[in-house]
Amino acid sequence: MTALIQNSLEPDGILLATIDMPDKTMNVFSVDLMDALDALMDRVDSDPAVLGVVLTSGKPSFLAGADLVMVRGYTDAARTENHETMFRMCGRLGRQFVRLEASPKPWVAAVNGIALGGGLELALACRARLVTDDTRTQLGVPEVRWGLLPGAGGTQRLPRLAGFEAAMDLLLSGRSITPADAVRLGLFARTVPAAHLLDEARKTARALRGQAYDANTKFPQLAQADVPPWSAQTARDITRRFGIDDADFQAYPAYSAITDSVLKGARLGLAEATAVEMHQFLRLMFDPVAGRMVRTLFLERLRADRELAPPPSAQMQSLRVGPVSAMRGLWAQALVKLKVPQATDDSLPADSLEIVDPQGGCHRMALRTLDELPHAAPASGTLLAVLTPSGAYGRVLEIVGAPGPARLAAQSLAERLRCLPWPTPGPLSVLQRLHGQSLPEQARIAQECAALPSAGDPVFLDVAACLAGITPAWTGGPLTWRSSSSPT
Repeated sequence: MTALIQNSLEPDGILLATIDMPDKTMNVFSVDLMDALDALMDRVDSDPAVLGVVLTSGKPSFLAGADLVMVRGYTDAARTENHETMFRMCGRLGRQFVRLEASPKPWVAAVNGIALGGGLELALACRARLVTDDTRTQLGVPEVRWGLLPGAGGTQRLPRLAGFEAAMDLLLSGRSITPADAVRLGLFARTVPAAHLLDEARKTARALRGQAYDANTKFPQLAQADVPPWSAQTARDITRRFGIDDADFQAYPAYSAITDSVLKGARLGLAEATAVEMHQFLRLMFDPVAGRMVRTLFLERLRADRELAPPPSAQMQSLRVGPVSAMRGLWAQALVKLKVPQATDDSLPADSLEIVDPQGGCHRMALRTLDELPHAAPASGTLLAVLTPSGAYGRVLEIVGAPGPARLAAQSLAERLRCLPWPTPGPLSVLQRLHGQSLPEQARIAQECAALPSAGDPVFLDVAACLAGITPAWTGGPLTWRSSSSPT
């Protein structure tokens, strides 16, 4: 098997370890990668010639969270396994990071691109951390967006490095920050141009050779005097301060678990604090809300992005756009940002456009938005293109009408607009029918629409409804909610 972490020992005793998973565009944590990390740590600990480690990536990104197959395995196991088995399985990565962090030989992270979730947690476990100065690099712990918490030390190292308030903001929002912001918060020592990142990391590792690990040196906020003692009321008051209302606090248990993890783990050693964190992580893994959110907004969302993407043959040459009315201003806002040649064509019907393909073919669509009443496509057979606002999880372009070249062109437009291109058979928009309805009514409509000929994968209906902000994320979508709410 090809090595997932390539390493080379340099004459000065610094081991350059490069994570580079074959056949993947991004590195992600998998069981195989954890095995490779164990093997690497064994070598570092046992080889007297190794005096320090620089850890980086062979890809444009550093490491982007967890592997899809591994996450699916955890969620499936939670249905049948007990707490002890899940603790042993899910807590492995956190235990690895505790071992890496306490190594007498310094590990230096050279973060050359995106580091999210477990990727950022890996970097934070290293004794010293440098990051590229590329402003496009995203750094964060987005797990709360899928009903979970960062379970490999993120809730413990963030407060000890950045302080309580800044850490809670990142953990409860799931937002990403830039390298400059990460340095300002104390998560990284400094930003470095990409061309010099490895050389600077080597210099840092050489300077730390022979120095024992000292938690007081690594963590500016090790005493955590800014973290209040835990109580249920204190935890609730903290989440209110960060804008989480009572309804969301009840609907999304991750908010409580994250806050409890930070408060209960404060002022403990990292090994014990990481165990506290894992107990809170498992509290979520055994909760149906997290299972639904992971399935719809992570696992199936990725599958939808992949399977609904337009084929390479579907290309846009240009757009001709008719007059766009004020009531469909959402389209005007989206089109003005679109980097595609476009021209106004007053001969087109109002609120319509034509996509011109490289062969000169024209594909007309009627432009609609989510908050309109559902109505059928024009008699001419023009597709309806229903655009949703940008939400916490993205946005959707529902393409209503029969398959064919026009639908492929619409999917290409959706890709350019950074939307999920969701085709539905019609004659009415599914999202418009769901919008504003109660959950039981959404479930009824969704089941009816999913049963239509050519409706496509019903799971994608759940994905689209949640991405569009029509159905609350905690439900996993109207079909998932109906299934989980039905008596067994």
